[in-house]
Amino acid sequence: MTDHTSPPSDAHADTNAAADRSAQSADRPAREADRPITVLQVEPDARSAELLEAFATRLTERVRIRSVDRVAAAVDAVEEGVEVDGERVAVDCVVTEQRLPDGDGVGLTGRLREAGHEVPVVFHTTCPGEEREAAAFGAGADAYFEKGSERGRFDSILDRIRTLVDGERERETAAARATASPPRTSDSPRGTLRSEE
Repeated sequence: MTDHTSPPSDAHADTNAAADRSAQSADRPAREADRPITVLQVEPDARSAELLEAFATRLTERVRIRSVDRVAAAVDAVEEGVEVDGERVAVDCVVTEQRLPDGDGVGLTGRLREAGHEVPVVFHTTCPGEEREAAAFGAGADAYFEKGSERGRFDSILDRIRTLVDGERERETAAARATASPPRTSDSPRGTLRSEE
């Protein structure tokens, strides 16, 4: 399935980029949604890898792309992190092609899920078709984009990456808050009852 959202105009992209830059440069504590996003791109074609990196650089300062060309290297990078500005950081999202020299994107997604990695996985692929898309989602993918020359394609991919990562971060923050504060019982000072389900 091809992404059927309306492609944003260049003016929209420039507005997004300006908003990202102004939010980053404001003199205030960084909110969770302002934190940089580290994307691991799994792409055997050097030209395709360069395109996503170039658009990410042009459209937003939040998204940092690191590329590998094989399944094995991708699994290692998700498990060990990638180097960004001299330090090792966790991968926030994986963008993968379906056809890879040592396997495929569906197999990569399955390996990540089996190992317990919940990192969002986005397909950006030359492999069209509902069966392939269904296989990707069945393995645990979060989005599927066919490669093409339509205006706004990379804008849509980057928007989806930001949405997925921000949502995952919000869930992690909520889960951490829930485990950090024990549930109140009727003996607690405020007398709030814990629901027993």
